[in-house]
Amino acid sequence: MADATAAGLRLAGTWGLDFPARPGGRSFVEMGGELLAGPPGQDGRPAPGAPPPRPLDYLVVAHEAYDATPAGLVAGYLADACPGDPRAFSLADQGIGAPFSGLRILDRIHRGGGLDDAALFVLDPAAGAVLTVGGTGDWALRTVAEERAGAAADCLPPLTGAPAPPSAPALDRAPGPRTAYLLGEGLRDLAGALEATGATVRHAAPGHGCAGVWRALPAALRGAAEEGAERLVVADRDGGLGRLHLAGFVPLR
Repeated sequence: MADATAAGLRLAGTWGLDFPARPGGRSFVEMGGELLAGPPGQDGRPAPGAPPPRPLDYLVVAHEAYDATPAGLVAGYLADACPGDPRAFSLADQGIGAPFSGLRILDRIHRGGGLDDAALFVLDPAAGAVLTVGGTGDWALRTVAEERAGAAADCLPPLTGAPAPPSAPALDRAPGPRTAYLLGEGLRDLAGALEATGATVRHAAPGHGCAGVWRALPAALRGAAEEGAERLVVADRDGGLGRLHLAGFVPLR
């Protein structure tokens, strides 16, 4: 059984959308509005019930690319459109790591007793994703970490059985088949080594930028639960800076 005592934010729900390319692109405000509307139903209209169902305390917008049409402040727009009166801010200039940083900030606020429900909007010109956190859910965040080491294999459990150095992520290093992985586009080369340990590995769809792993998270969580995994590690690597970003989730059983 997973150790849920160290768990932080609960993951209440996730969803995402593709944003087909068009001349001029979409503004972040347009992307945010489409995400709130939810995926289209069978009749082509937005499916009901996609927006966060509970009042939010915080709302974070994370993005890697620049706004194609910066005609409005997306954090303010979403704060007005979401239930409650959430404090809202944006994270940028962190590449692939922006959503991970947003999740880390929300988790620290939650652990300090200042947050019940929040939402993380991940925006990319090709795709976007929404994570609602802090409410009810079957999975909880255990840790978020960043490694600047060049060798990602030295930082991802269970590729190494050596004791973790003080600066390494607070993720268990013990090998075993009970760990599931969701890898971003920058870590596809590690799949074989992880699978050789007995772990289940899933991949984010290519071309979705910083939204890739978060778009793929719902299916990865379902699969990990069906397999009886004791944790799910979401990881991606920034191709330019070489930084490895990790988020570990554990099931609440």
